[in-house]
Amino acid sequence: MPNAYIRYRIKRLREYIAERTSGIDHRAIIKNAVAGAELSGSYVSLLLLASLIALLGLLTNSVAVVIGAMLISPLMGPILSFGLAFTIGDLALARRGLRVIAVSVGLTIALTAFVTLLSPLKEPTAEILSRVRPNIYDLFVAVLAGTAGAIALCTKKNYMITATGVAVATAVIPPLSVVGFGLGSGYPMLGLGGFLLFFTNFVAIVLTADLVFFLFNFRSSMVSEETYPARKRLLILGTVLAMLSIPLVHTLVTDLRKVKLTKRVERVLKLHLEKEAHSRVTGFSVQEKDGRIGVNVMVNTVRPFEKKAEEEIEKEIGSFLGRNVELNLEQVVVTAGSIEPRTELSAVSPVGQSAPARDESAAAVQASASRLLRDVRTELEALTSPFAVEDIGLGFDEKPGPARVSVVLRRDYPLTDDERLLLARLLERRLQVPVSLRVELAPFLPRVIFDEKGDLSREGVAAMALIKNLPGGPGAFSFRVEAGGKDGRRHADRLKRYLQEELGVSAANVTAAVRPGTGASVLVVRR
Repeated sequence: MPNAYIRYRIKRLREYIAERTSGIDHRAIIKNAVAGAELSGSYVSLLLLASLIALLGLLTNSVAVVIGAMLISPLMGPILSFGLAFTIGDLALARRGLRVIAVSVGLTIALTAFVTLLSPLKEPTAEILSRVRPNIYDLFVAVLAGTAGAIALCTKKNYMITATGVAVATAVIPPLSVVGFGLGSGYPMLGLGGFLLFFTNFVAIVLTADLVFFLFNFRSSMVSEETYPARKRLLILGTVLAMLSIPLVHTLVTDLRKVKLTKRVERVLKLHLEKEAHSRVTGFSVQEKDGRIGVNVMVNTVRPFEKKAEEEIEKEIGSFLGRNVELNLEQVVVTAGSIEPRTELSAVSPVGQSAPARDESAAAVQASASRLLRDVRTELEALTSPFAVEDIGLGFDEKPGPARVSVVLRRDYPLTDDERLLLARLLERRLQVPVSLRVELAPFLPRVIFDEKGDLSREGVAAMALIKNLPGGPGAFSFRVEAGGKDGRRHADRLKRYLQEELGVSAANVTAAVRPGTGASVLVVRR
């Protein structure tokens, strides 16, 4: 009885679909699909233009430009044609569509790789990185978008609007441009991730389009010869989709585990470091490497945390996670509460009024000046970070005039006029008097020390870690490695490799030279 009922319902469903699709011109749609799989001059022109626009949008991190490339991309045409060919078993159309897709993929990757090789911008942006780790949700998006595109193609209802939405949702051109970027910039793993996203979209669109075309009564009887039966065709696509789902699910599980790990670390950090009127966590990052978890925390605090407190937090995080943890606590000392006006910098009392009594002892004056310089230095370092203020001096002339402020800044390239003006205004606002500013430069990184084996010492590794905090990332700077002594060449090459392999600096941005003297150093200059 249940089997008879099921067969009856299937029969009624087929009759309903046949009635609803009776007005569809199947031959005309097949003809349009054949035309969409043609490799014409206009198709190639639009494809290459879309590829270049997508690459420029990725390099400049512009979402609007990337979306524009999706809209003019013609690649959806041969993909839907290939899906229709699978449904009706037209081997000739399938070969034609697959050939156009393969040529399109090759041209896009080759062009974008060549342009990336010539471009000075080779650092991965947020738009690029968002397309190198596809997960199962990307597969679901492609399935739904492919279904919408196939329905619109069959019914011709709002087809242009729907096809535009499908192009944006599935985004087959930007991932291919990411592949070209990865090959042209020396990041092959980024290219592999971009190709996985493209292949995910391609397979999902073909499979869902195949199912939609089948529901709309496209059959193998519409072609002169059926090469492969429908069951075999669906089995092939289903197998590919199942195999493709494995890395996508793995990526999703990995990302979810990382989010969970980050939340648990955040809970412990805020419990110990978020204290009202004392300290506040301004940022943190969690990294897993070699079985250990590295936690970098940035804290604004009125009083620095002692080493013992840092070790206790590290121990508690490790106990909470059941893993070995290495905590790096970066503390910025700030001033709590409002800033009281400095009486020592107030204007001269009007004639006829006596000045308020002051403690003119040398100790009081020195203590007041030290507090003032400490506060000024804190504000300057917050503005110039990560370039530290090595020294600061303040002086006044006997005659009325601007305060003389001298600052020694750990930075390898001079300040621009705008930066100098910004520092001067900050000092004038803080000191409440006009300021004459003099800035001297000191090396940003200390001398690099090597151990007996020729590797960077712990002090050298800690010093080089400052490069990660450069504004705009290491990609915005050039690095000149200099070393001297009998091991000068070996040390220079070792430092250059360390910059490239450990800190992700592009080889084009690093130069190495041997100079007279001893020791090794790294100069950091904005490009």
